[in-house]
Order: sequence, then C-alpha cells, then structure tokens
Amino acid sequence: MKKTKNIFSGLWNWIKNLSLFKKIILLALLCVLGFLVWKMFFKPAEAPLFTTVPVKKGDIVDLVEASGPIAPVNTTEVGALVSGEILAIYVDYNTPVKKGDLMAVIDPTQIQANYDQAVASLSSAKEELESAKMTYNLAQVNLKRYQSLYDKEYVAKTDLEQYELEFVNAKSALNSAESRVIQAQASLDSAKKDLDNTRIVSPVDGMVLTKKVSEGQSLTAGYSTPEMFTVAEDLTQMQIEAKVSEADVVKIKEGQTAEFTLDGYPDEKFAGTVRQVRTNYTSSSSSSSASSSSSSSTTYTVVIDVDNTEGKFMPGMTATITIKTTDKQGVLLVPNEALRFAPSFNTTKYDKTGVWVLPDGAEQPHRVDVTIGIIAEKVTEITQGDLKEGDKVVIAERGQISSVINNMRPRGPGRRR
Repeated sequence: MKKTKNIFSGLWNWIKNLSLFKKIILLALLCVLGFLVWKMFFKPAEAPLFTTVPVKKGDIVDLVEASGPIAPVNTTEVGALVSGEILAIYVDYNTPVKKGDLMAVIDPTQIQANYDQAVASLSSAKEELESAKMTYNLAQVNLKRYQSLYDKEYVAKTDLEQYELEFVNAKSALNSAESRVIQAQASLDSAKKDLDNTRIVSPVDGMVLTKKVSEGQSLTAGYSTPEMFTVAEDLTQMQIEAKVSEADVVKIKEGQTAEFTLDGYPDEKFAGTVRQVRTNYTSSSSSSSASSSSSSSTTYTVVIDVDNTEGKFMPGMTATITIKTTDKQGVLLVPNEALRFAPSFNTTKYDKTGVWVLPDGAEQPHRVDVTIGIIAEKVTEITQGDLKEGDKVVIAERGQISSVINNMRPRGPGRRR
C-alpha cells in the first residue's frame, strides 16, 4: 500500500514539474487514449439503416365495421282521423297498451250533432220511401184496371195514357226515394265512423314510444293525418339499421354473425344476425374549397336482428357493429406499415401495390409488386407476388421522419379493417 502511494506521489511530482506546454500535450494524449478505449469497449453498435419484419403465415379475419341506431322491428303511428279538441289523454311514454285500449278522446260535440242529423235524415228518407211505394202500387193497380177496360173498349185511349203517365211518374219517384235512403244511410255510416274515431284506441299490442299531443290541443284532420302516438309492437325483438359503404356491402350476406357494442355498456359485447341487405341506397357528396374538388359516397342499409329479452336496449341507442365476412387460415401476412413504406431514395410513383424487401446482406431494399386480400387491423393478406414466408419487408428507415403512403386504398363509411 505504501509502495503504491509512493508511485502515485512520484508521478504527481513529475507532472507538476512539467512545463505548461508539456502538460497540455499530456492532457491531449490522455483524451485521445480515453476516446479510443470508449470506442473499442463502450460505444453501442450502430443501429441498422432499415427496420424489417419477416413475412409470416397466419390466420386473418375480414371484418366490416359500421354503426346504426337500435329500433323496434315494427312501430305503428296512431293518428286522428277527425278534427277537434283533445278532451283527455289516457297514456304516456312507456305505457303498455293492448289492442283496442282507449288512448285519447277528441271532443265529439259537433260530430255527435252531425250523427244525430244523419239519423233524422235517414228516418225522413225512409218515410218518403214508404209513401213512394204506396203511390207506385196504386198507380200500378189503376194502370192494370184501365188497361183491362181499354181492351174491352169501355174507356178511351186518352184515359189509359193518363194512367200510364201516372205509373211512370210513380216509378221514378220510387227510384228517387230509394236513392235518398241509400245516401242517407251512407251519411249515417260516415257520421257513425267519425263519432267512433273521436275515441283514439291502440291498433296493436305494444308500448307507447312517443306522445306528440296534449290535452286541450286542437287537431285538424285534412290532407294528412295528425300523428298523436307511436306504438312499438314488441321491444323484446329489435333491429339495428347500419349504414355500410358500397365497397363492403357486397361481402355481407344474410345469416352472418354481427357483434356490436353500446356506449351505455362499454365493457360488454352483444351478438346479432344479419337479416336483410337492402338494395335502396343513400348518396352523399362533399367538396373541398381548398382543392376545388368534390367526392361522393354511397351507403346501403344492413338490418341486423338483436334479442332484447333482457330489456337492456332502448330505441335510439347507437350501436358500433363488426360483421365477420371472411375467415382465412395459413395465409401470407405482412404488417400494414410495410404497405405504407417507401425509402427516402425512391422517386418513382407506382400504380400497383408493393412492399420493399431487404435480403440478408444487402444494403438497399428492392420493391416487390403484390396483390392484397383481407386488410385487418395490423396485418394484410398477400394473395399474389414474389414474396414468401421468411422474407424481410421494410417497415421504417432510420432518420426518416414519415413514410410515403404509396399503396393504401381509400376507405369510406363502414370502413374495412
């Protein structure tokens, strides 16, 4: 220990005795030596220029995503067929009703007066009909009697013609009286129907979803029927009407399974079944003033049946839906980043989809054209191209801030994952 101390002491005295110039040279030599030691033993290995991922075989699922409101399968609008003031309302939101249950009453005063007048008119018309029948029967008897007397030449021709005219007039009066009875009966039937329509009853079994009127409100039934209530027939079976883009709707078939989530139940997933792919469509367009360009999109309605036996779903809730359309096993898969990557040295624009492959030992990657199939959340299926399992595709370049997106296709509503 004492010997080591003497060595350091002697070395320190030697350094102190050096001139300033020699001290500077010695410090520089020590710095160079330290740098060489750090570079040889402590400097981390330089990162590769490109980040690669091997092509793998695996399973992939084609999913179509969409959203839409939950609604009852069947709803019925209940309206007023007659005009008048609403005297009473017997139901409210969420009221269960049976077919024929009284829901509201419209003031029947004027309609009752019309009905009473129609009853009186029918009674008068029937009395006129009875009188016309008696006149007709008498004219018929007189005509037959004078016809017989004329045949025996007991009366003149002019007397017979007089009774023939009376018979024709009596028959015409009888026909008119019968027509007035028919018209009076029709007016009475219409008045009776109007009187019945002052009592608003439920046409189906169900539950009241909406109430659009209040007591004391006046209704006017004209060219359109004023809506009063909406009744849902069965809330245990409901449906989702999802909007799906034209690119994805061709892959959806009846009977496919759909999963959906609701904001009200963030930790739960629910299942449904595709019942219908409707052929009616909705077109929308958007424009950009900056680029003076416009684009349009077409969506179709896909109806999904859902079971609401537990009563968790309420009409109007928005469901986020995922429909599994295709499931493949053992296919070539590449990361989605590989389809979006382009190296910094590339200046060519390609019409086909491709990936950049870096062979072992190569310094620069080369491009390979491919055909893609299913696009999932993180990987994409490769269906054609000079690419095999184990090839290394480039997904990033050191020092490159952003990759050039040169291969991705545009996506619309109900985008494909």
